Amino acid sequence: MTPNLETIDTWVNPSLRGLAPKKAGPERNAQAIRLDKGELPYPPSPKVVDAIARAATTCNRYPGVLGGALRAQLATYAGTEPDQIVIGNGSDDLIELIIKVFVQPGQQVLLPVPTFFVYGQATQVMGGVPVFVQRTPDFGLDVEALVAKVTPATQVLYIANPNNPTANLVSRDTLEEVLNRVNAMVVVDECYFELCQTTISDWVDHYPHLIVLRSLSKSFGLAGLRIGYAIANAQVVDYLYRAAQLFPVNTVAIAAALAALEDQAYIQDNIHRILSDKLQLQEQLEGLGLQVYPSATNFLFVNTQPLNLPSAPLVAALQERNIWVADFGNTPGLGAYYFRIAVGTPAENQGFLQGLADALLSLS
Repeated sequence: MTPNLETIDTWVNPSLRGLAPKKAGPERNAQAIRLDKGELPYPPSPKVVDAIARAATTCNRYPGVLGGALRAQLATYAGTEPDQIVIGNGSDDLIELIIKVFVQPGQQVLLPVPTFFVYGQATQVMGGVPVFVQRTPDFGLDVEALVAKVTPATQVLYIANPNNPTANLVSRDTLEEVLNRVNAMVVVDECYFELCQTTISDWVDHYPHLIVLRSLSKSFGLAGLRIGYAIANAQVVDYLYRAAQLFPVNTVAIAAALAALEDQAYIQDNIHRILSDKLQLQEQLEGLGLQVYPSATNFLFVNTQPLNLPSAPLVAALQERNIWVADFGNTPGLGAYYFRIAVGTPAENQGFLQGLADALLSLS
């Protein structure tokens, strides 16, 4: 007898059946102001574009094994050794790879919330159990609360630093305390490193249970090519690569990443512009009566409660005006009053502010 759909459902991994289906979401046209994904608003370096064109002619061949030449180049950039580098198809790929290696079904992953949703999603996909720990009122880490949640079943702790979506930075002293007191793999996600220049990657030899994540999506403008990497001690890297695909990233992405790493002047110029424009955007948002939290990233985290307005209707009103920001109202660890906005080009920022003022007027 041919299996029916009900039979197929029973074959699916139980950890997947309870997850919400993924949706592509509404289409955004070329005129949209897209400030919801935390992307760099500027195109990649012209040297990157040239490298992509050259690499395209060799796409009939497989890329370098385990990232090829990119692994050594990233090690030089990060000030570490090639055998301490793992390359992935974006840091999302590495988040899931870490759980695949260290978390068995039913084991726990600690998540200080609010934080990046992919940590919890990847945990559930792999059959792990997300354990939420509320952050402090200013979104810092509550170390005592974290330690109290550690059990023999705790395998991994994810800490985004700076945190996404709240944009705040946790001090090295606090992270050192966590590493000294948490008996589990501690993953510190530094995908905004270039914007804050704060890292603990120099600790991976001293703390063998530390993994640092980085990304070329944000400051390097390569979000569409999906390049992420992890820094860890060589033994941890060996285990991660055992579970990874032989060709974790494609030929074009490798060529683009190599070229981007060599054009630091272009990267730093973009970062300077973003940081300058961020300050102006924050001042203008506060002038509208919104609360804006300190940011060590290329985005701002905004509280709409001072206007007695939940974020959901405001975000919807902006979408009606072809302006996209990320609604974080009522997500884990947060109430109904929060949204995140990336810093765009000056023209995008101005268009957003005009649309925001109009949306607020329509909702008043």
